[in-house]
Amino acid sequence: MNLLSKITTVVMVLLPLLTFSQSNEEKKSKPNIVLIFADDLGWTDVSTGNTNNGNGSKIYETPVIDKLASQGISFTNAYTNQNCAPSRAALISGQYATGIDNQVYNVGSLKRQDKRTKGFPNVPIEPFKQKKVIAEDGINIFDVLKTQGYQTAFVGKSHGTPHPLVGDFGIDLPADIHHIIAAPVNGKRTKSYYLALNSDKEGWTFNSEFVDELATPYDDEYINTILKPYHAQADVSLLKGTPKHLTDAIGDFSVNYIKENANDEKPFFLYVPFHAVHTKVTGRKDLTDKYLKRGLKPRVAEYASMIELLDQNVGKINGALKDPNGDGNYDDDITENTIFIFYSDNGGLRENDPLKGRKGKLTEGGLRVPLIFRYPNVIAENTISNQAVHCIDFLPTFAELVGVDLSKLEKKDGSNPKFEGASFAKVLTGKEKRISRKNLFWHLPGYMDERFSPSTLIQTRIGDEYYKLFYFYETEEFEMYNITKDISEKRNILDNPTATEIEIALQMNADMLAWLKSNKAPTGTWVKNGEKVPYPKANHVHKYLK
Repeated sequence: MNLLSKITTVVMVLLPLLTFSQSNEEKKSKPNIVLIFADDLGWTDVSTGNTNNGNGSKIYETPVIDKLASQGISFTNAYTNQNCAPSRAALISGQYATGIDNQVYNVGSLKRQDKRTKGFPNVPIEPFKQKKVIAEDGINIFDVLKTQGYQTAFVGKSHGTPHPLVGDFGIDLPADIHHIIAAPVNGKRTKSYYLALNSDKEGWTFNSEFVDELATPYDDEYINTILKPYHAQADVSLLKGTPKHLTDAIGDFSVNYIKENANDEKPFFLYVPFHAVHTKVTGRKDLTDKYLKRGLKPRVAEYASMIELLDQNVGKINGALKDPNGDGNYDDDITENTIFIFYSDNGGLRENDPLKGRKGKLTEGGLRVPLIFRYPNVIAENTISNQAVHCIDFLPTFAELVGVDLSKLEKKDGSNPKFEGASFAKVLTGKEKRISRKNLFWHLPGYMDERFSPSTLIQTRIGDEYYKLFYFYETEEFEMYNITKDISEKRNILDNPTATEIEIALQMNADMLAWLKSNKAPTGTWVKNGEKVPYPKANHVHKYLK
């Protein structure tokens, strides 16, 4: 065989291998995505000041989240809905609650009784009957990523989204792997909501087949290899033989998922909606003891413990990206090809100063949350944006980042889905400071105990300032705030507006009405006569101007 023939033979042998290698490289060019969704973690509950205009907690310790903020971009004006189910539904569907594939406005229903009166007395409006989960046949955030070859996983809390324990959703669950933990142990909100129980029939359990294999009590190996590296100034030896915390189990499952899929030819989307720090707040024993020794009241110590436990599990997941096989060698580090996101599902249940209100309300304390994106060499480190973003924006943002044309997607019935969010991908990458959208909306056609009644809220950006206009259907009244200058929502602008503020109010009134009409937003009916509750009239805000 001459030299040319030998070269030709070698090339013919290597060509399929080169083609396969290029194919794998192309598939791996898509970034992995890890989205951590905390539960009830407030805007000021983290110790970094990047996400909250310098209002980081002086009590709660979140060193991992703080470092994450220094490695990526933080959003000081990140929003969700008032509680968990509508936030999760909006995130996964890419639609407001008024969207055809969403229709989830509140946890449970829009007729939540007032605990103060132990009943539902004398309400003038019969609420709209909402859905409990988003539509199965809609195109969700998992479907969008699957079009680009992503394998997807969902482990944690499922409120607002289909899962096997709510109705017959066994056929078309959102993610490829849906290890969803829907209920507390024994169905009771006791301390065992977070701590595994020992069952004679099942052994150690979280009442979930998905993570029960991780429910065994803390032992020396786990303490020494998993927990000690965090140097949390806590006595981890206190944990030996005690029940496993659900937060650790979800973190451990996520780590195992990354280990199993880090080297796969397909990119992955790992969605981790933790139950922490939702009530009934139950910290981990070693961390709770640490904060009690500092003189904190038991209630505060438990909460501080819970927050730091969440932070440690963010660290576990982040560590798995850096060293997927866990051998201490970082040659297999996938951090640079992974978008890592930390977010919360609604405002804090506790104090949220300087924000007004808490979870369940449409004031800033109920809606504004911490948000961090890290994507090395794509997102600049230690940057901060005050661009307002919302749950509905994640789906189009992911689509733009991974190259999905949303206009070409079709639902099972052949119709095109209507996604209502705006991509903020160019804000992430620093190509733009703002997105073109001016308005965000919240609409609640019903009641949630003492925290909200039928109302609509519009937030508008004017230049670099944000305004909020509330409309309350029972009283047909408006309130308006400049939350850039008045973050605590103390001054109702409509009590004494300037000429410019009147113009802004009238435009917001008009935009609110146009949005309600275009979305055919439900309002409920008047109890007195069964008639539909009307939308606010055009220029109706004039009624409140002196």
